[in-house]
Amino acid sequence: MKRLSLMEDITNIDTEIDIHKSEECRSEWVEVRDGYMPDSPVLARICGSGKGPIMRSTGSRLTVVYQPGPRAKPHKGFKAHYEAVCGGDIEVDSNGHLESPNYPDDYQPNKLCVWNLSVPPEYQVALRFHSFEVENHDTCSYDKVQVRDGASMDSPLLGMFCGHKIPPDIRSTSNKLQVIFESDSTVQKAGFSATFMKEFDECATIKHGCSHSCVNTLGGYECACDIGYELHSDGKKCENACGGVLYAPNGTITSPSFPDLYPPSKNCLWEIVAPPQHRITLNFTHFDLEGFSSKQNEPKLAPPPNVTVNSKLGADVLRRHGAFCGNALPPPVTSDGSVLRVQFTSDSSVHRSGFAAVYYIDEDECAENNGGCQHECHNTLGGYECACHSGFTLHPNKHDCKEGGCKHDVTQPHGTIISPNYPDTYPSRKDCVWQFSTTPGHRIKLIFNVFELEPHQECAYDHVTIYDGASAEEKTLGRFCGSKVPHPVVASHNQMYVVFKSDASVQRKGFLATHSTGYLAASETVKHLYSHARYGDDSYESRADCDWSIVAPLGQFVRLTFLTFELEPETNCGYDYVQVFGGLEGSAGDYGTFCGTKMPPEIVSTTEALLVRFRTDDSIVFKGFSASYQAVAPEVWSGEESAEGGEEEGEEEDERMPPLVVGRRGLRGHLPPPRHVRRPA
Repeated sequence: MKRLSLMEDITNIDTEIDIHKSEECRSEWVEVRDGYMPDSPVLARICGSGKGPIMRSTGSRLTVVYQPGPRAKPHKGFKAHYEAVCGGDIEVDSNGHLESPNYPDDYQPNKLCVWNLSVPPEYQVALRFHSFEVENHDTCSYDKVQVRDGASMDSPLLGMFCGHKIPPDIRSTSNKLQVIFESDSTVQKAGFSATFMKEFDECATIKHGCSHSCVNTLGGYECACDIGYELHSDGKKCENACGGVLYAPNGTITSPSFPDLYPPSKNCLWEIVAPPQHRITLNFTHFDLEGFSSKQNEPKLAPPPNVTVNSKLGADVLRRHGAFCGNALPPPVTSDGSVLRVQFTSDSSVHRSGFAAVYYIDEDECAENNGGCQHECHNTLGGYECACHSGFTLHPNKHDCKEGGCKHDVTQPHGTIISPNYPDTYPSRKDCVWQFSTTPGHRIKLIFNVFELEPHQECAYDHVTIYDGASAEEKTLGRFCGSKVPHPVVASHNQMYVVFKSDASVQRKGFLATHSTGYLAASETVKHLYSHARYGDDSYESRADCDWSIVAPLGQFVRLTFLTFELEPETNCGYDYVQVFGGLEGSAGDYGTFCGTKMPPEIVSTTEALLVRFRTDDSIVFKGFSASYQAVAPEVWSGEESAEGGEEEGEEEDERMPPLVVGRRGLRGHLPPPRHVRRPA
């Protein structure tokens, strides 16, 4: 059996045969299938002598199968000529596949491919791109893909596309669609891959059952409600809701019954509409919902009440700015278009005072010609700023972008890293490095939230490699590719080296990862940790949210000693504070909450782990703290050694050292209580 896999899109095959002829070609035959798989549709099965039919595939692959049989007399066999051509008329009853010439390798120069796609008359043609990399230009004057609503080059243009961004789904108004690919004589890229299918508009019938409006989707439909209504649980009917459409240039939004407690099971939607080329800024002035408090971050069994803010970019296109709960004031939100949606949802349990927010409208200088920015334009009050995608730097003219180096030094204790051009596909032939370095006493932890690279069994093409140290000479913590999200990776100390490489062919979405500090390994050697990366040079940051898990070897405890301590003071430590727990998850006792400038007592765990939690609010900041930690055996701190020094020596030690604190869980049964211990109340 011979399979032909050609890089163009339509394959012609012309055959000459001289093989044994039998009824229905059962004993000896040549079979041609339209595709690569053994069960692909059969184009023809032929036997006997003469010239076979000319066959044409609907995609870029053909399978030719020869089945030998009994030779009653000698035969010459068969000979076939095949040719790969670009474009053509394609009729399908279900779906098909399109690829640019030579995909996934670079397409050739000076190509012109025209595909005329058609489905049965009662359907439309739907086109969905899966990968897209065509030479970029502001007006797509060089290489481009055009999609037309019909079967000729005079049909209405549905879209012209180039660059790296995957085009949106496209649907024809009839049963015909034309796709045109054109390349010039210079730059070549990987091209595109797309599927097309027959599509039926369920919303065009009266059977959809939507009480307000029906939104057609590829392969189905959804019901939607007008502003001021919400969808019933049956997904069809609409019922009255709070919220509404706001056209005023400024105003206020509040939760139901504000400032009293909001009612249960509410779903409120506000849509703020600005004039074209204007943006909306939303500022929260009060926020008190059920959720995660400023002191605890424990997961809930069900989603809490929340406020969700989205920009509306089209009839069915929303871009989320955030979903907020708890009592921390959300940051200001500026819309990406001229419509901003604010949705409030409450459950049937706990109720709070809710929220209040003010909004105002500002002219968007980025709306016209992207503000003259080559990549990104960010609107600001009374002006705008240009920015570039990852892997590019801003030109001195403050508008253009040039491809820059891809080496990043990361010193922040937590943050996000992304692949070049994310969330669009990363460019080909990129070699990027992230060198992490943080304060001694911290370990770097990397968690991938999104991961989509070209797959390969050995990750030989596009890949991410992580090293346990400051360079690629260190121990490898893993090499990753494909679409499976890697497990969290933790360095053994305060440095990590991450390398991303892409080859010349297939490009994907890339990755998004967050980095933070991880577990600290306590040993007999005294080690140190600090409240923030710039301790000693600058105050700690507002809204800090840091956890250190310190783990000692099995059978040993952790001793934590604060060396310096300066936090915002408050009677109940409700603003900035350090809280210490026993155990990795804080389940083995609460050792206390500390703030202000009074030095906390020395703490020794009653298990092999301590959890140190540092939280700050959004106002006043201080110097921070430093501490040392060490693994200790039970006999080191049990009080036996201090007893040998006599009573007077012990009393002198009490004056010099802060008291020792143990957890509420208590000491292990065989240990005597330490002599100098202050237990928590």
